[in-house]
Amino acid sequence: MRFAWAAYLTLAEALFRARATFADQEACCRAAISRAYYAAFCAARNHARDNEGLPLPRRDRGRVHQVVIAYYSHHTSQQHRAIGWALSQLRRQRNQADYDDRNVQRIEATAQNALQQAHYVLTAL
Repeated sequence: MRFAWAAYLTLAEALFRARATFADQEACCRAAISRAYYAAFCAARNHARDNEGLPLPRRDRGRVHQVVIAYYSHHTSQQHRAIGWALSQLRRQRNQADYDDRNVQRIEATAQNALQQAHYVLTAL
C-alpha cells in the first residue's frame, strides 16, 4: 500500500495550528510550508505518473520537481495549468522556508497561503 500524501497536509495544518505552543512559531510555519508542498507535489506526481503516463526521471531525483511542474504548467487543460501554477508557487515558498536562513517576512501569511494552495491541488486532482 502506498503512502497517502494528503496526510502531510494534515500534518502541515496541525503544525500551523500549534505554531504558538508546540515549538518556535517560525519553525512551525516553515515546517508547515514544506509539508504542504510535498503533500501537493507528491500527489500530483503520482497522479500524472499513474493516471496520465508521465515518465519520470529515475537518476536525477531533484529534476523530477521541474518535470512534474512543467507537465502541469504546459498542459492543454486549464485545470492542469492551474495545478502547475500552484505547484510552482508552493515550491518557491518551500525553497524559501527550507533554505533561506533569514527570517521570512509574513511567515504566517505565507504558511496559510501554502496550505490553501496545497488544498487546491489535492482537490483538483
